[in-house]
Amino acid sequence: MKKKQPSADGTLPQRGKRYPLLYQQRFSEMVFWPTVLIVALCATLIIRGTPEFRTYLSIALFGSGAILILTLFFRLRAYVQCRSSEVRVQLPFYRLEIPYRSIKSTRPTDIFRVFLPTEQRWTQRRFLMPIFGRTIVVVELEELPAPRRRLRLWMTKYMLSPESEGLVLATRDWIGLRTELDEYKARSYHAGPKS
Repeated sequence: MKKKQPSADGTLPQRGKRYPLLYQQRFSEMVFWPTVLIVALCATLIIRGTPEFRTYLSIALFGSGAILILTLFFRLRAYVQCRSSEVRVQLPFYRLEIPYRSIKSTRPTDIFRVFLPTEQRWTQRRFLMPIFGRTIVVVELEELPAPRRRLRLWMTKYMLSPESEGLVLATRDWIGLRTELDEYKARSYHAGPKS
């Protein structure tokens, strides 16, 4: 995908690039092949198996197919995007819009420095292992856009900074995301409040 360039007069576009969130991508990768295998196995057994098990196999096939579609949906639907007046963090079933004025700072760091591997349960370490070596962007906020408990209903704890009020944004292109965040924040600051 081509990076959106500033217009001829030097202004930024109304919307920046969409940066897919790594947690949802990782979840999709973990679930994809086992689910495809279950779907294929159930379909084969329905075609070649005995009739008395067809109902159970059809339920398993339908359930596995639904899980496969949902995980792909989660992967495509979860992203962060800079917009003209706020940063949008889109989760599969929840959306956060954070005004630039509430962003105190952005900083890159390694995810294992924010969430120490030794403090995670083995299941969490297994999930995070491919992500632990990645650089992430911590967005420190004046305050969270909603109470922490409500946010935890919709997002993983690895998206909320344990050190301060803020979000942990894990994307493949952390440099592009941080650059856009700083550019859009600066533009918002210079534009000032609308009268």
